[in-house]
Amino acid sequence: MFKIVKEKLSGHLLLQYVVASILSWMVFFVVSFMISDILSKWVFNSELFTPFWENQCESFIQELNDLVEEKNMTVEEVREYNLSESRNGSVKFYSYIDYLKELNGRSTNAQIVCSDGMFYPKKYVPSDKYWKYWNCVGVIIAFIFSEFIVLRFVYKLIRRMKILYNQINSTDLKKRDLGIIVEGRDELSLLGEKVETMRIMLVKSINDEMNQRQQQTKLIASLSHDIRTPLTKIITCLDILNYKLAKSEEERENCLVMITSKANQLKCLTDRLLNSVTCGDENIDYQREMYDGPSMLSQLLFEGSYYLEEEGFVVHVPKTISGVYQLRVDIVAIRRVADNVYSNIQKYADKKTPIEIKIEEQDKEIIVYVQNRKKASSNQIKPESHEIGLAIITQIMEAMGGRSEVENTNEFFVIRLILPKYNYVIDTN
Repeated sequence: MFKIVKEKLSGHLLLQYVVASILSWMVFFVVSFMISDILSKWVFNSELFTPFWENQCESFIQELNDLVEEKNMTVEEVREYNLSESRNGSVKFYSYIDYLKELNGRSTNAQIVCSDGMFYPKKYVPSDKYWKYWNCVGVIIAFIFSEFIVLRFVYKLIRRMKILYNQINSTDLKKRDLGIIVEGRDELSLLGEKVETMRIMLVKSINDEMNQRQQQTKLIASLSHDIRTPLTKIITCLDILNYKLAKSEEERENCLVMITSKANQLKCLTDRLLNSVTCGDENIDYQREMYDGPSMLSQLLFEGSYYLEEEGFVVHVPKTISGVYQLRVDIVAIRRVADNVYSNIQKYADKKTPIEIKIEEQDKEIIVYVQNRKKASSNQIKPESHEIGLAIITQIMEAMGGRSEVENTNEFFVIRLILPKYNYVIDTN
């Protein structure tokens, strides 16, 4: 039961304030009572104040004797004057008639000669003005103690609000990992949780936007990188045709075929680049289709070997590729892979060593093996590398359901392109 009440109390600021106010009033009355009724009697009757009260008593007795002689007062008049609340004396006397009413008074053996007899003040106590002063001090001290409880509640609330404000203020784009935590389970903590939820959503939105921009930048960079290769081949073939450098009619026809093929490839790449810029789509939608595996690989190897041999390389490539299987690929994407491999060979391979290209057919995979010796690094300027080509190859091969494996040593560079193999479906009808 107590636990339920505690949870209910800690969940609402208004209830906390009401409880703090009730405790404040309780403390006020308790402290006021302790000071005004208990502590005051102990102080006034302590031995510490005895000399002071005795001096006050003697002074007042002398004052009262002078007044009695001057006005020729009777015993009853002296008694009434002594007990009068309007009197500004420091002490109050009680005669033998009524001193039993005051049990905590101090005894005295004084006597005052009146016109009709003797007045014997048996006991005396502090006058009412001392009690009034003491009560005022007690109220002030009780108020301070009671307000301490309310002020503590207000201070704690302000401190929590300040912490929440500082946390919100310190959460910027450079410190996105800093969380907003507010202690407690009341409305202020719920506000902190709501702000934290909004902060997390904002950070997630910013991160997603940054990731999208990075992916789009990488895509634009990769497509721009790949556009150069077919464009270079087109320019090379056009130069051969324009300057009539073709050695035979067959070579001239090969140049025309190369120009047509690379122009189509260039159109597809520019279309994808334009789509990524205008639509903001950082992902490429590959159009994978079934192709005859040997025929497609033969075409890619023919184009690549022709391109490399024109650059002065010696290429060892299978003359024919046997087998009966299909490959499910995006033809534009797989040409990008081939172009990046051949471009890498052109920049880094040693022309004195033949380029080895092999095709290996396994049960479920087709492996294209390419190996070249690297150029000697001495007295040569190392070609600038942005390391985009290999990343493009890896990304495309994974999108095609395959993979790429690279062995890069100081002497040789080897890459294996692995694609899943599909058998032909035989129609029995």
